[in-house]
Amino acid sequence: MAGCEVRSFIVFLCMVVTLVSTGSAKYARQVLLVSMDGFRWDYVNQTSTPNFDRMARQGTHALYINSTFITKTFPDHYTIVTGLYEESHGILGNRMYDPVFNATFSRENQESRWWDGGEPLWVTARNNGRKSATFYWPGSEAEIRGVRPNIWLPYNESAPFRPRVDRVMDWLVNDSIDFVTLYFHEPDKTGHKYGPDSTQILGKVREMDGILGYILDNLEKFSLKDKVNLIVLSDHGMTSIDLQRRLIDITEVIDMEEDVLFTLDSGPIMHINPRKDPRYVVQKIRNATVPHLTVYLKEEIPIKWHYGNNRRVMPIFATADEGWAIVTNATIAKTWTEKGDHGYDNALLSMKPIFYAMGPNIRQNYQASVFKNVDIYPLVCELLQIPPAPNNGSLLRVQSFIVANEGPNGSAELKPFSLWVLLFCSWGVITNII
Repeated sequence: MAGCEVRSFIVFLCMVVTLVSTGSAKYARQVLLVSMDGFRWDYVNQTSTPNFDRMARQGTHALYINSTFITKTFPDHYTIVTGLYEESHGILGNRMYDPVFNATFSRENQESRWWDGGEPLWVTARNNGRKSATFYWPGSEAEIRGVRPNIWLPYNESAPFRPRVDRVMDWLVNDSIDFVTLYFHEPDKTGHKYGPDSTQILGKVREMDGILGYILDNLEKFSLKDKVNLIVLSDHGMTSIDLQRRLIDITEVIDMEEDVLFTLDSGPIMHINPRKDPRYVVQKIRNATVPHLTVYLKEEIPIKWHYGNNRRVMPIFATADEGWAIVTNATIAKTWTEKGDHGYDNALLSMKPIFYAMGPNIRQNYQASVFKNVDIYPLVCELLQIPPAPNNGSLLRVQSFIVANEGPNGSAELKPFSLWVLLFCSWGVITNII
């Protein structure tokens, strides 16, 4: 081989080794993912939220993000941490029936078999040698694909919010946990009780803004601002309901003994398992022309919802217009006192949740374009620098606000993938020289 070619190859190889050995980490090592359940996107415009404003200035926020359908707590939270649509991960509601298991799921169920349709972030992290911890999150109490978080806690709604933050900070500082989830059940609970247009919800939003301020202050107190990428989001929004005047009693159009084996869920949606041919039952409902109600055969469920292709979806699926509720006993339903609900079409503005992010690898004072909650999973995997499991998200939709660290000479460290490309090129040089 010619001497100049040898020297060129040696210089090239030294460049590769130098980039590997001296480059700084591309991203900070830790991610804290915070959910404030039921925090509708426009709540921050209705009252004073100085800490959300502070986080927006210091990081990135979106006007809102798009939840998956149905817009309920368990399905959307599991979508956020798996990057999968609901029909893919299988958590289709807070209650559901599985015909293979011949069993019904409720929110208290932590059996692994219900959850193994997806790989949540705390499992992906552990599978790639990272440490994970969950201070509550739907699915975090179950062993999923044989793996649990390094630290997890049984759900206790009464646990005060600030001590939750204190515990999480201890995990980040003293236990060096790489990925942490932190869940709050507000302002969802208040939104259900009083409605999204109430004075009570505005008070709760201000309270949650204070909790966010406590998180931000603690990140500064423990010198974590340059070590932790913080994401604060919600699962869905909230809309007003009127259980006295906006009820759809399904028993008025179908015979519950002759036509139906059972129904599941109520309010914005209802699953119906028919005793007879489902086409007969659907046609019976359609012939009654019930206002504010739409019924589908399972195979007719709109593809855009990414919902119908799962065995846990019953042969008939019913949806209500925004603010209306499907029930099986209007007399009992009228005794309920809730003023707000969610679970409606994810295209509705009232169902849109918040998204905020800040940290050493998040662009500052930036408003991102609207994206999907399935994109959170690849976003976190990128920040943790771990390979994602198969998912429905897209890193491209969130790439605009990711900022890489720079090495000591002002150049970002190469990703492992980039390194392999260089090594492959090196091998090409070798083979061509030889």
